[in-house]
Amino acid sequence: MDSQTITDIPEPQPFGYVTYDDAGMLVGSYFQLLLPEHAANHIAVDEETRANWYAYRANDARDGVELTPAAPASVDLVEMKAAKNAAINAWRATANQTTFPHAGKLIACDALSRSDIDGVANNIALFGVFPDGFPGAWKAVDNTMIPLADVDAFRSMYASMTAQGTENFNHAQALKAQLAAASTPEEVAAIEW
Repeated sequence: MDSQTITDIPEPQPFGYVTYDDAGMLVGSYFQLLLPEHAANHIAVDEETRANWYAYRANDARDGVELTPAAPASVDLVEMKAAKNAAINAWRATANQTTFPHAGKLIACDALSRSDIDGVANNIALFGVFPDGFPGAWKAVDNTMIPLADVDAFRSMYASMTAQGTENFNHAQALKAQLAAASTPEEVAAIEW
């Protein structure tokens, strides 16, 4: 019996394989020496399969791959439209609660800022004047102060906020009209704020 020398034992060679998860979904494609962490969940594949691994899944026996079944062709357009309508409402709410332009600046309109704006507006509505201690200016998003020397100047700022809210409403309505006219999933998906 001939004894083998160390040089007669073939070196491990890299090969193409894919790895899969417990559900049989492929999670990676490799051409390398088999990593120890892949030993229990790998399948050797040819180059073409390895290059297009995302189109396959492990078979039930986990000894080969098969094409992943196509997703159902029918998409419930009514459900898509309902979800997009809800998204349009959320986009509008976000737009109303961010900023509005006034005097060349952006004014914050988040919940806290809106509470402050409405507090001053209510004081003016009830008493006809600014609340005690009003600083005579409003801070813009860039931390500069916009002078509000009198109630009319504040009303002008408030009108800017209202105009932005109206613009947001009109934009939402235009998107909803576009949504109502959409007849394909692609048309629905293309609608963005």
